[in-house]
Amino acid sequence: MTVFFKRVSALAAMLLLAMGGSGRAFAAHVTDVTLSRSPLGIVFTLTEAVPSKVMKIDDHELLIALKGASLPGEMLRSISSRGMHLSTAQQTPGVTTLLLHTNRTIVSINNRWSGPQLTLSLKLKDEIRHLTSPLHKSAAEVLTPSQVLGSKERDKKADGKGKKLVVQNGFTGTVDDLLLEVKSTLCSEMVAVERILGLLNSGAWGRAEKELRVELSRQDLSRGCAEALEALLLLTLFRESDSRGEHAGQVDLPGKFNDFISRFPDSVYMPYLLSMLGQIYEGLGDHSMAEGYFKVVLEDYPGFPAAAGTLFKLGQLLRRTDRASEAVFLLARVEKLGDTLSFAQEARKEYALALYDTGDFGLSQVLFETLMAQGEEAVWKDPELLLYSGNSALRAGHRAVARKHFLAFINLFPDAQGAGMALESVGESWVDDGEPERATPFFKLVIQRYPESEAEVVASVRLAEQLQDRDEKEALYRRVIDGFPEHPLARLSMLRMAALFDESGEYIQGVEMVKKLLAAGAGGLRSEAYARMEVAVLGLFKSWLDQKDYVSLIAFYEKERRLLIKLENPDIFLLSGEAFMAAHLHGSAAEEMERAIVLSLKRVRWSGKKRLASLYLKLGRALDEGERKREAKKVLGRYLDQYPKNPGCGEASFRLGRILFEEGKTVKAELLFQKSLALEGGALSRLWLSRCRETLGDLSGASFRLEEAIALFEKEEPQPRTTLFNAIRRLGDVSMKLGRFQDAVAAYSRAEKFAAKGSSSQELRFLQADALMRGGEKKRAIALYRQVAASDDEFWAGMATERLRSMELFRRLSTMP
Repeated sequence: MTVFFKRVSALAAMLLLAMGGSGRAFAAHVTDVTLSRSPLGIVFTLTEAVPSKVMKIDDHELLIALKGASLPGEMLRSISSRGMHLSTAQQTPGVTTLLLHTNRTIVSINNRWSGPQLTLSLKLKDEIRHLTSPLHKSAAEVLTPSQVLGSKERDKKADGKGKKLVVQNGFTGTVDDLLLEVKSTLCSEMVAVERILGLLNSGAWGRAEKELRVELSRQDLSRGCAEALEALLLLTLFRESDSRGEHAGQVDLPGKFNDFISRFPDSVYMPYLLSMLGQIYEGLGDHSMAEGYFKVVLEDYPGFPAAAGTLFKLGQLLRRTDRASEAVFLLARVEKLGDTLSFAQEARKEYALALYDTGDFGLSQVLFETLMAQGEEAVWKDPELLLYSGNSALRAGHRAVARKHFLAFINLFPDAQGAGMALESVGESWVDDGEPERATPFFKLVIQRYPESEAEVVASVRLAEQLQDRDEKEALYRRVIDGFPEHPLARLSMLRMAALFDESGEYIQGVEMVKKLLAAGAGGLRSEAYARMEVAVLGLFKSWLDQKDYVSLIAFYEKERRLLIKLENPDIFLLSGEAFMAAHLHGSAAEEMERAIVLSLKRVRWSGKKRLASLYLKLGRALDEGERKREAKKVLGRYLDQYPKNPGCGEASFRLGRILFEEGKTVKAELLFQKSLALEGGALSRLWLSRCRETLGDLSGASFRLEEAIALFEKEEPQPRTTLFNAIRRLGDVSMKLGRFQDAVAAYSRAEKFAAKGSSSQELRFLQADALMRGGEKKRAIALYRQVAASDDEFWAGMATERLRSMELFRRLSTMP
């Protein structure tokens, strides 16, 4: 293990201790890691926010620790761009530590959480620096482009845009032109030159290296000969390593090149070597250093024979590092040179790819088709031309042409990489043409021919979208979810499955599927997943309310409260509040109504005047029923002030009137009851108006309102027996106060009809007897008293007996002489 990685592991261990890593299971997962362009940095998206720390190791290294969060290893494979590289330093069940490396010096760091997203923003110094790697030499042994050139005045144009690009006759435009350069300058005493050049031209790198080392060992070499031979040796070593495709084998080459540069700083071969250095660093993954060397060559060596090749390599580098818009201009200049270049076809292809990356699909298609038109062998040498042509044509809207290229690719190279996606794209083209029925066979063929592939996943999802049969659609989505659980389309399939459940009214299954999606890490589908969850929950709640199944709704709400609060949908809390209200849990109902109001005010599309009025009324109702009279009074008063013409004003006036009446504010209460009566014309308003009239001493008015209310209550189906009993009983009492004793007798008798089952009717008979007595019908009164006295109701029997004794005593006393 290198010193560098020992140091990183030590720091990771320190962070584990500092953050309390205890080996517990991960609570969160990183679902997405992306490069941020403005501000420059890295954005981590997790299933939830976790404790984190960022530690600066040196000017180019940061250590990032995420407590209780796991990170799939494959997620980091492509996170290397814009001079930054992210890798996993250490991962334990307690803490995941990541290493961020930058090519440029880190000036400042800023990290912040926004929901479940951690954004790491960097300010970097604008300089070119070698990317530290355990495979590279130490920084002291590496020369940067600026060190190579010393303090020499530089042309400020970054890529030689103002210089004319030409290819000299007889030159190839690549660093291999060094052979011609050497041949024209080599010393006369070097008799082995022709043999060595012949070996190099034939690609016999190993034999050429041996010959060169033999010649370099001679003691009588002049400086010019030694310079030429060493330049050829460096070219040989570069080509030998490059031909093997072993970039690790190039690690020692920069040191050899730097040694040459330090001994021959004014060498005529310098631009060739610098161009090779750029290619070496590109192979090693140090894109910033590679770009620097390419630009040095283009800026400071006008007329360099291999400038075209260097410009091509720079354009290729820019395209491959996600800077295609910069690459297009450079590659266009190279492509204009046409077939004078030995790498003309490769340059044209790279230019076409850059155009594709920047969205110029039409010109990209033309160039790919031009490459294929070079001859029948062109496609056999480079099968990808058909694939690229098809993709360009498809994106350019030339779908018939795209199908022709894709089908040719599939038929000629059925087992080639990309064949499955080409076949899938044929289906896509028919969908885009508005003929989905012609797409279906292609999607099925992809699934059949290319199982366990990316193409199968895409085709399965696209086929499911075209099918009408619910079971077939569900089977395809489940195939993706179960067979490719880590694939992004597995998450999309979960979302589509949830939609299927919602459409068929299977809301609980829909909710569970969205919960599964969120647990797996919805990533870019998170907002859509929450929207789908809202649909499922609202459908579920409405179905339960329709069935009056308040228990199930309340149980679900309590179980999923944390998730539902995250949705911030006012309707969910409104329906929950209604369920609590129906279950007579008025405190909880008021709480949910208040939450619904707050969320409605936050979200514009929910905050219409009519909607808010309804919410305030329901909140006032819940507070009133929950005996929170003071709060109810405030809410109902605000409702009447803000929504004076709303249909709910009748109920609000009645409820507020009842609260004021109980506070002893009878006059104000009566005004509200009158308003309620005018708006709704209800029996309850008349009943409470009678109480106001009675309290204010207007017994006739009270009797009139009572009779109105009773008549209306008797017409209701079913009749409100308890309310009728109390109203008629009160009518009897008011009649007694008015001296209308016959009316009182009739009322008390009538009330017996609505008395609750099991209750005694002896009280009403006693009251009738009192009314008869006061009305002068003594005999009827005595008969009723005796009837009550003979009953099983001890209390009223005792009262009647006592009344009879009093009457008898009064009679005796009145007859005494």
